Amino acid sequence: MSPRRHRVLFTLITTAGLGMTLLAGGPVATASQAAAPICGENEICFWEKNDFVGTPWRWSPANGYRDMPSHLHDNVGSFMANAPGCFIDWQPEERRTVAPGDYSRAYQADGKFGSRIDAVAPSC
Repeated sequence: MSPRRHRVLFTLITTAGLGMTLLAGGPVATASQAAAPICGENEICFWEKNDFVGTPWRWSPANGYRDMPSHLHDNVGSFMANAPGCFIDWQPEERRTVAPGDYSRAYQADGKFGSRIDAVAPSC
């Protein structure tokens, strides 16, 4: 499936989930359920933009420690974790443990860690 079709499918799924939630007063389908087609099993996916928009950078624990690519260094707009990991900021040093199912649609908003992330590793 093309990236464009993934985005269209993701938009349809999340929009339908939001509409049903507003009508029924129940929870929205989790982002992990909605984003499953675009982030693989045992991966953590990072997007430069909010709401999982664009082409993700994919990381898995088997990759070991990795510095964030230049376009994502201190600039992760959203992420989806389908694997455990550790997000790292080096100055000041801070580490965040990430578990499968963790995600953020807007990881830079209000000073969140996406504006500081320098690297990712299998564990903290």
